Amino acid sequence: MDIKQSLIMTNPWWKKEKINSQFLLSRKRYEFEDILAKIEDKRILSIIGPRRVGKSTLIYQTINYLLEENKVDEKRILLFSGDDPSLFFNKDDKLSDVLEVYFNEILEEDITKLSSKVYIFIDEIHFIKNWQNYLKICYDRKYNIKFIVTGSSSLHLFKDANESLLGRIENIYVLPLTFNQFMNFYMTYISKSEDIIIPKLDLNDIEKSFKELEKYYYDQELKMKIQKILKKYILVGGYPEYFEIKDIDVWQKQLSEDIITRGIYKDILTIYNIKTPEILEKLMYFIAANNSQTFAYSNIATNFGIDTVTIMTYLGYLKQAFLINILENYSSNIAKVIRTNKKISILDNGIQNSLLKQKEIDDNLAGHIVESMVDFDFRLLCEKENYKQYYYRNTDKEEIDIILDKNVSIVPIEIKYTNQIEARDLKTINNFIETHKDNSINKVEYGIIITKDIYKKEGNLYFIPYWLLNL
Repeated sequence: MDIKQSLIMTNPWWKKEKINSQFLLSRKRYEFEDILAKIEDKRILSIIGPRRVGKSTLIYQTINYLLEENKVDEKRILLFSGDDPSLFFNKDDKLSDVLEVYFNEILEEDITKLSSKVYIFIDEIHFIKNWQNYLKICYDRKYNIKFIVTGSSSLHLFKDANESLLGRIENIYVLPLTFNQFMNFYMTYISKSEDIIIPKLDLNDIEKSFKELEKYYYDQELKMKIQKILKKYILVGGYPEYFEIKDIDVWQKQLSEDIITRGIYKDILTIYNIKTPEILEKLMYFIAANNSQTFAYSNIATNFGIDTVTIMTYLGYLKQAFLINILENYSSNIAKVIRTNKKISILDNGIQNSLLKQKEIDDNLAGHIVESMVDFDFRLLCEKENYKQYYYRNTDKEEIDIILDKNVSIVPIEIKYTNQIEARDLKTINNFIETHKDNSINKVEYGIIITKDIYKKEGNLYFIPYWLLNL
């Protein structure tokens, strides 16, 4: 099949055909609005996230919007994949070859003299050799093209590309669904009813946000409905394909095989020449069994019988592929941050449960799982807002689960997924607030306690049930 015929098959709208409804779905992720807000910007738009989170669906939904709402001419929208063997069979096949055919034989316009904007969507762009160099040329020459590209991790999009695309590319991170997103997917596909709208927690105006949550907390019918959905989310996690499968045995098998095994052996190995890739998979099982615990890299290396540098590198790959989260210990001393143990967790709780084959979640296990879920919620916030996320452990081995560095202030966050919290349980976080309240650089004004179902304010602490948390 030649390039032209392949592109015609991939872009059915050129023949006035509707996009297959199976590609569109009836539910849109929140990130869809972020894409629309940036669709007319000059900069290249990258949609980054692990496999199977819905990046391709977002592309089709965006194309459908351009066609149906913006009335863009069909032939001014191009979609193809860097993983398409009919376009990129040999290593020497180039991005410029595909676009030359498009502009000369389909659009029939000179790329330097486009009559109006062209929208080019490239899925899995990391499989294309030297893609960043071609996009840089198009951007710098101010061609009237909006590039929207996807990659399975920040490893793919920014290996050898940071320098060349600096200031020319903007990222939207698409990760597994947060509980709030999962809840409204559930309302669409399971309950067949309207969305549940919980206001976002504004960390820059915590007092106002906290008061807004009060009426939701005391709505008993709403609480029961949300807590039922939360129980399901704690078990299955945030990958949207669950709503097509629903059976827990089939779902956990798919998570472990498709997202873990193929994600590791296809996504990470396409970028890095790893001699022992099976260690990456074993690391995932190790972290799942010791989720949200603190480790020294050297201790993990000893367990696996390999050197510390290799373990550090492999864990970095897993983090950049959005499979795990790694938190440094918070300290104003950078050298101390580097030396101290790291807190490591599986990014998606559904993956953790599938690796450990956990199909029933008791209260004790739920508490551990919610801790990693809160880690994920705040990592996503950090990706969006350019914040930093740490944990805290002092010389007396007193710990705080999350330290959120908002660049201008610090927010300590403790996860106490229970309805019985004693004063002694809050000693460390209260001491941390007292110690940092007058710090001009890293000032702390309040702390947050994530609970099971306690909602109150006590001094500088805001107690918020996890089921009400929407960041």
